[in-house]
Amino acid sequence: MTEAADTPGQALLDAESIDKALAAIPSTGLPAGVAAAVDQARQELEAVLGWRAPFEQWRSENGTAAVGAGERQWPPYAELVTALDNARPALELASMALEAFLNSSLGNHSPRGWVTLNSQVIHQGPHVTLRRDDVIQPDGQEGAYEYIEVPATVRVLAINAAGEVALVEDHFYLLPRRPVLHLPGGAVEGSEGVELAAARELEQETGWRAEKLRVIGRIDPLPGAAHTTTHLLLATDLTPGQIQRDATEEWMTVRWVPAAEAVRLARSGGIREAGSLAAILLAEPQLLLDEMP
Repeated sequence: MTEAADTPGQALLDAESIDKALAAIPSTGLPAGVAAAVDQARQELEAVLGWRAPFEQWRSENGTAAVGAGERQWPPYAELVTALDNARPALELASMALEAFLNSSLGNHSPRGWVTLNSQVIHQGPHVTLRRDDVIQPDGQEGAYEYIEVPATVRVLAINAAGEVALVEDHFYLLPRRPVLHLPGGAVEGSEGVELAAARELEQETGWRAEKLRVIGRIDPLPGAAHTTTHLLLATDLTPGQIQRDATEEWMTVRWVPAAEAVRLARSGGIREAGSLAAILLAEPQLLLDEMP
């Protein structure tokens, strides 16, 4: 819709123009997903264009009072606006799909990158959701993309008054042959904030509370396969708390190591978990500076 579509008449005129443009696109040769996006957009526009006859009748009955800004007095105007808002996502999807297809036909890469045509949940578990999306790839071709959704996580770089870093060692199901050394952390639960999640995980796993917490970075640990973010936090001014580990963390142990040793472990392969590596290496200058006499 145009910026000037602030009256029922203009909004309906814009909707008619868009519908005519979409109707003029030949379906022959269009990829199925693109054609479906266009059809969906036109279906959504039907709900908008259905208001044309009632509007014209009202305007003819009210004469000059229903001209220009007076159109806004049309009683069902709010319902027309709702129909427009409902149609907007389908119109934007059709626009992106057509743009990607056109760029592909011309041998250009789509400036929008990937375009999602629809998304389906394949599996919904307590911790992981598997999705399959029908997409238009950056090369303009249609395809399917499978990925998992998991809650955001935190990794906490906790430093005590002696300049030591808290590491935990635990056994992971997918890495059964060796214990994994990493920073404390875990999932952000429900609507809790990142700092709250970090404080909770730190105390539960190590038995220490942090008076000061701040985010030092974020990573996308597996962007090709998982939709998630790991937040990295620095925790200082530690005070004793209470360990409350999950049942799966029964064998977890805590190790306090000098900051330089934490950096060495990160650089030598002793620490391989992505969030822990990123947090330690991001904070390396400060960690080593704090250790200097």
